[in-house]
Amino acid sequence: MFGYIFFFLTACFYIGLAMITASKPNLSGENAMGHGLALFFLGAGFALMSLALAISISVGGGFNWISQASGTRLLVVLLTWLVVALTTFCCAIFKWEWYNDTLYPEFLHWLAVRNGQLWLSLPWLVACALSLNTNWQVTASPYAFKLPFWFALCVGVVYSGGLLIGYLRESAKSAQTYAAEESAQRDRWHQQTLDEIAKQQPTDPIINLLGHANRFRDDDVRKAALEKIKAHPNWESEILDLLKDKRSYREVYDFLDGNRVEHPDQFAEPLNESILWLADNIKAEIKDSNNLQHWSFDMYGIDKVLRAIDDQFMNRGVDFYPSIVRLKQSLDTTPPERFKGVRFSIAGEVDRWLRSHRK
Repeated sequence: MFGYIFFFLTACFYIGLAMITASKPNLSGENAMGHGLALFFLGAGFALMSLALAISISVGGGFNWISQASGTRLLVVLLTWLVVALTTFCCAIFKWEWYNDTLYPEFLHWLAVRNGQLWLSLPWLVACALSLNTNWQVTASPYAFKLPFWFALCVGVVYSGGLLIGYLRESAKSAQTYAAEESAQRDRWHQQTLDEIAKQQPTDPIINLLGHANRFRDDDVRKAALEKIKAHPNWESEILDLLKDKRSYREVYDFLDGNRVEHPDQFAEPLNESILWLADNIKAEIKDSNNLQHWSFDMYGIDKVLRAIDDQFMNRGVDFYPSIVRLKQSLDTTPPERFKGVRFSIAGEVDRWLRSHRK
């Protein structure tokens, strides 16, 4: 009983697709949106109802002629449904919407303009209709329902294979285009950075150059930044003044990570003091923040200052260990209840440093 109902509903959606694709629609403005929604509704309805039809026939034993093995039979039925539904829907789309520069195989469009959404799915509907009642299979010729079924399966597999090839081609093209655009964008940013560095004069604030001198910047950018930094007559004193300023000390971490100073003894104590400022700042932000994530403090330069300490400021008459402990305690500050359980990823770097320098 359900099989007949699902067949009727499938046929209704099939007829709807035939009607909506019979003439070329107006694909502009709201008309295009309305046509697209109608096409999607009819295509989805056809797919869902035909799936219910296929399952109903299979449960009733109407597809037992396919194979004696139930698993194989179900696999063949579902595969046939899938490729028929996909072929029907895509033919309905490609009939009036096709781009000349597409990488999808041309035969997909050729079949679509020849109403493939109708005659490619019709044999499958015929096979389903004759399989609704097992008594009909006794009186009818086996070829009446077998040939249409296998024909629909074969054509659907070929058409779906074409869709897959087109999708892979388009995906590869999109990936190449995206990669080329990203590369061009990086090149523009790179050149803009070099141009900005080149414009810097010894009278300009040295803080504008510190981030470009970090060890992870491109070699040419870093080299250009270092040349401009050292063109300042008192570049080291200027950087030291920035380190002693609560408004700018974190920018100095970018420079100290990978670049040696000529008088590290003068930097050790201010650097240690800045870590305490950093700890206080983090503690306050955790308590007052309305958006804590595991990466919240990744960009605060904590990893940079730890490397800088190891590279050039150890054994300079300053004990950094208590300050790093204080920093660790700040990262362990109890957050607001809604952020309970957030574990800051940078805390792992601090833990490793403390373990390696434990006395």
